[in-house]
Amino acid sequence: MATNTTIEWADKTWSPIIGCDRVSPGCDSCYAISTARIRESNPNPKIAKAFAGTTTRTADGIDWSGKVNLLPERLDEPMKWRKPRRVFVNSMSDLFHEAVPDDYIADVFARMWWSPQHTFQVLTKRHGRMRSLLPRIETRLRDMERDLALVHAPTPLHWPLPNVWLGVSVENQRWADVRIPALMRTPAAVRFVSCEPLLEPVSLRRWLRPVPDCGHVTPEDGTCGHPAALTPECHRWADCPARPQRDDWRGLDWVIAGGESGPRARPMHPDWARQLRDDCAVAGVPFFFKQWGEYLCARVEDDPGFASGRAYDSPLGGRSSATLRERGSSFRPGADRLMRPGDRTRRTVLLDTDTIAVRVGKSAAGRVLDGRTHDAFPRDDFHDSVTSGLYEDLDAFSRRMDETHPTRRSS
Repeated sequence: MATNTTIEWADKTWSPIIGCDRVSPGCDSCYAISTARIRESNPNPKIAKAFAGTTTRTADGIDWSGKVNLLPERLDEPMKWRKPRRVFVNSMSDLFHEAVPDDYIADVFARMWWSPQHTFQVLTKRHGRMRSLLPRIETRLRDMERDLALVHAPTPLHWPLPNVWLGVSVENQRWADVRIPALMRTPAAVRFVSCEPLLEPVSLRRWLRPVPDCGHVTPEDGTCGHPAALTPECHRWADCPARPQRDDWRGLDWVIAGGESGPRARPMHPDWARQLRDDCAVAGVPFFFKQWGEYLCARVEDDPGFASGRAYDSPLGGRSSATLRERGSSFRPGADRLMRPGDRTRRTVLLDTDTIAVRVGKSAAGRVLDGRTHDAFPRDDFHDSVTSGLYEDLDAFSRRMDETHPTRRSS
C-alpha cells in the first residue's frame, strides 16, 4: 500500500516492508509504532495482515515486537504511478533492517531503477548495513540489466541510481559522528541528513561542502579539516563561489531539521535549528525545516507570558493537559479544556535562562523559524537530464512489464 503523506518533504510514502525496532534515542517517540498498532486491528483484512504481529505491549507501553513483514505484492506500485513524485521509502520500517534479506532490498532498488520518473528518498539508521550492501546491490542490478527481458527499460542503469537519495537520521552529535561518515562512503546521487527529532545541538560543518583537491579533505570519509572551514576566510569561499560539479561533490546535498512530536515529545531549542540553518547557508547546502514538534519556543524577555513556568499567553491558548492544577476549584486534572494564560503547567519547560518552551501541539507550533519557512530541496540536474524525454517510452515499458509479470496491472 502506498499513501499520500503529510510529511512536508515527500509527496507519497511506499512501504513494501512493515516492522522495525529501536536502535537509538531518536526512536523513543516513533510515530510508526502507534500507527502500526492501530492498523493491526484495521477492519480491512489486507491492511491488518500487513501489520500483523509488528507491535507488542510492554511495561512501558506499546513497542515494536521486532517482527518485520515483507510485502512483495507492493513492490511494483511505483511503476504504476505515471505522475512524477517524491517518494519516501519505508515510512513504516527501515529498508536496511537486519531482518530484511539482501535479495529483497535489491528488489526494492530494482523497482526504483525501473521507475525513473520518481525521486525516491531512503532514510536509515542502519548506516553500516547500507554502506556494506550497496556494492552487492549494484552487482545484482547489473546482472538484471543483462537479462534480455529488460532491454527495453525506459532508462539504462546508471550507478548510483540518479533518482535515489540516500540519507541517515541523526538526533545528536554522537550519532552524527557515527552515521554520517558511513553515508559519505556510500555511493549516492544525493546524500542527505535528517536531524529529526533534534535532541541536542548537532554540528554538520565538516560534512557540508568539502572540496576533494583542497589538501584538507580526509580520503576515508570526505570530511574537510581546513582550520577556517565555513568562515569567510575559508579557502572554499574563494575557490568555490558556486556549487562544484557533481563529480567533485563529496559533501552533503541536503539537510532536514525538526523537533519531536507525540505524547512523550522532548522540546527542541531554537538555537539548535538556527545553527544548522546558518551553517547550511554558508556552505550553500539546501536546508529544510520540517517542524517545531509539540513545543513552541520564545525568549523570556520578548514574551513575559512564558515566564515562571506559566502557560503560553497566546490567542491559541494551549493544549489540554492532565498536569494542570487549580487550587481551590472544582477543576479536575485531565478535564477537556485548553490552558489559559497564567495557568501553571509541567508542560512548560525552561530550556535555559533566556528561552522557554511550552507544549501547544504540533499544529499550533507550526514550522516557521524566525519568521519564515525553509523549504529548500537539493538540485537534481543529473536526474532531470536522465528523465527528460522519458514519458513517451513509459507506455511501451509498461506493456513490456505486463508481459513479463502477468499479475501486474498498470494504471
